[in-house]
Amino acid sequence: MSEDFNKLKDIGIQKIHETTHISRLHVQSFLDENFDDMTKIQFLGFVSILEREYGVDLSDLKAKFLENFAAETKKIEAEEEEGEAKLFLTKKKRNFTVVYIAIALIIFVLVATSTLMDSNNTSSEIETIDNSMIENAKNNMAVTSEDINSSAIEENEENNESISEVKEQEPLKQADKSEVLSFKIIPKHKLWLGYIDLSTHKRDQKLFSDELSLDPDKNWLLTLGHGYISIEINGETKEFTNPKTVRFSYINKELKELSFQEFKKLNRDSEW
Repeated sequence: MSEDFNKLKDIGIQKIHETTHISRLHVQSFLDENFDDMTKIQFLGFVSILEREYGVDLSDLKAKFLENFAAETKKIEAEEEEGEAKLFLTKKKRNFTVVYIAIALIIFVLVATSTLMDSNNTSSEIETIDNSMIENAKNNMAVTSEDINSSAIEENEENNESISEVKEQEPLKQADKSEVLSFKIIPKHKLWLGYIDLSTHKRDQKLFSDELSLDPDKNWLLTLGHGYISIEINGETKEFTNPKTVRFSYINKELKELSFQEFKKLNRDSEW
């Protein structure tokens, strides 16, 4: 275990929570190296915040997590591929069963025809039976071939019809100059962002280095790991240079920087 990681343990859950506003539950899991309830984005976001706030190097812990995450992802992908292969083989076997039945029917027709010819029935009767049974067998083979490929053809036709319907029904919309057409967050360097849709209070988070666009027609609450950012609203850019955590509201298409207490009040008294 690195000295920097032990330094975080010595600081303790409560103090880390008060400084970084990471939930106590996540701080506890992080210090216990229990990452099962964290996504890759969450983990890297926490590492970025802790390294910046306390000047520690968590490279060893990050490498360990990414190695375990890659192994688990590879295992899941292998299981999914195996399941898809079994499904394909089962379907293929079922389709070819119909083909085998049709082939067996043709063989039966030929044997029956030969038997009838050996008997002294009239040639016209033999020809009538032979032609009828062979025609039925051909029809069965044609139906079988159509069954094997019909599902894929029908699916493509349905998709094309759905796309056409969407295009026909999509209304033409002209941009109103008074509307906010863009709402972008552009970090100076890698940034952790937590964002909350105020209409549903659904939370999400992201770790990114490039710009991030949010729906300009919605109302948002934002909490950011640092304030070295630019925020662009409909082509107008505002610059911020705060090394600490910053918070904003974006309500009725207006941006406002919030204090911690203002953020909690809008967020139903929740820190995040």
